[in-house]
Amino acid sequence: MAYIIVPRYLNFRKIYNLNKINDPQIGLILRYYLIYVFIISNIFAKDFYEGDSLVREGVYAFYDYEFDRSVSILSEAKDKYFNHPGVHMIWAASRWVQAKAVYSTKRSNQVLEKDLESIKATYKILIDKYEHDPNYRLYQGSAIGLSARVTLGKKQWLRTLYRAYLGFSIIDDIAENHPQIFDAHLPIGIIEYYSGISNNLLKWAVRAYGLNPSVESGLNGIELSAEEGDWSWIEAKGILSYLYLWVEDDPILAHKHSKDLVDSFPNNYYFNILYLETLIKLKKTIEIKERIAHLDSTFKKLYPRQKEWYLPYLNYEKALNAFYQKDYVKVIDLLDKTINSYSSELDIILGNALLLKGMTFDMMNQRNEAKSNYIKCRKLDNLSLSMKKADRYLSIPYQGR
Repeated sequence: MAYIIVPRYLNFRKIYNLNKINDPQIGLILRYYLIYVFIISNIFAKDFYEGDSLVREGVYAFYDYEFDRSVSILSEAKDKYFNHPGVHMIWAASRWVQAKAVYSTKRSNQVLEKDLESIKATYKILIDKYEHDPNYRLYQGSAIGLSARVTLGKKQWLRTLYRAYLGFSIIDDIAENHPQIFDAHLPIGIIEYYSGISNNLLKWAVRAYGLNPSVESGLNGIELSAEEGDWSWIEAKGILSYLYLWVEDDPILAHKHSKDLVDSFPNNYYFNILYLETLIKLKKTIEIKERIAHLDSTFKKLYPRQKEWYLPYLNYEKALNAFYQKDYVKVIDLLDKTINSYSSELDIILGNALLLKGMTFDMMNQRNEAKSNYIKCRKLDNLSLSMKKADRYLSIPYQGR
């Protein structure tokens, strides 16, 4: 029986049995720890480093779905501004996301792995040259953390946790010794939040590490990055929108953050999906129609792989809107399309679709069908609010609000 050995000052032993590493809580935490690394950290937003403006242009092009333009800009910046602390890691991440939009997961991860290997020596040179500047180590840690995304896709749990730990250790040290780098609070907030809603063993491990495994502390850290971060505000607002919609059940706060994102990146389909759900839950009828029309018209501009991801998402949102209008036949049709074509790595929307299908059958007085979908939802065993609701509606039929 193998165990993770974590080389921290508390000298943990047997923190987690490898036979249990496939726990969905661990997988979800790792996924969301790794999401942040594309845009992490720059202590000086106002062009402190030579090349900042060009790098920022590449980052913003990425978030507005101009992937080819983003990679082109960042490739130019990488060659022209070798000494920039973040351009090498950001370039690798941009090429990975571009590949994900076009290729299979396996091939896109191969692109990422090759690029990260190519910049490993670069960061060693830069850290030796600028040993007193914490941003170089911060981006190095981000690159190491991003490399864990490759092994996560291969389900190599030990290597994934080890790489994630190495990257996070660097970032945690930066955050502790340089609290003015607000971007570094994002990954720490993610770890604290997800450990706060996880099992006691993981809470103990995170607490022993020196962090606060709680929902409140985690949200505060992510909110700090969202409001004060120079680069991380984008991803922080995206994560907060996600959490407030599908874990915390607070569409008002989700609306605030998702609206900021849509205003800044109107072509980002995912941000528009988040924003649409807040409009539906807040019953903003006119804006709902406008947003659905916008998503329908811009769908054809997506890459084929993106269409595979986002069409089930869009059908779910349309189903949710139809549910509030009590058009239950339409709801079931749209949810079947969502469930049967679902292809995203994360199953949060899938869980919500199964939950909503159960709720719809309850409203149609088809209790056996309702229970069947609640059971399917519960079997996903992710950390979303839909799990708790499915448990509740298995015992007590959903009867509307």
